[in-house]
Amino acid sequence: MKKIIKLCAVVLAATAVFALAGCSARTPVSADEFKKQAEAAGFTVTDSSTSNANVEKYLSAIKNETGTELAFLSFPSESDASEMYATLKSGITTGTDGTAKNIDSSSYNKYTLVNGELNHILVRMNKTIVYGKATSAYKSQIDDFFNAIKY
Repeated sequence: MKKIIKLCAVVLAATAVFALAGCSARTPVSADEFKKQAEAAGFTVTDSSTSNANVEKYLSAIKNETGTELAFLSFPSESDASEMYATLKSGITTGTDGTAKNIDSSSYNKYTLVNGELNHILVRMNKTIVYGKATSAYKSQIDDFFNAIKY
């Protein structure tokens, strides 16, 4: 009887470890996937890549009828992406007193800010950054987009 109880405990523990391990696995979106998802959601996507050595790819997307904006940036290294994330985060928080939420880890950062009518979502995953901005009336557009790309 004791062997059966021990076996059940081991099986349950292994199941819990494997189930929870899958929850945190995330994969950065590629520029092509960002463009595909944004266009499918009705955004007009523009390749704004420059000759800047620190940025590999920069795509911007907008829905003209609602003013909702998205941006995708890809960098050569995680440290470049982390530096840009800190710069962008500082830029959207300066002079605001809105409600913010922050998640930070070594390969993933997510910052959300609601400042009056504007909603911002800024996410860094590995070497990529995705940013979204919308008014409160159209917040669901950026929420749906971030869910679609699993950020």
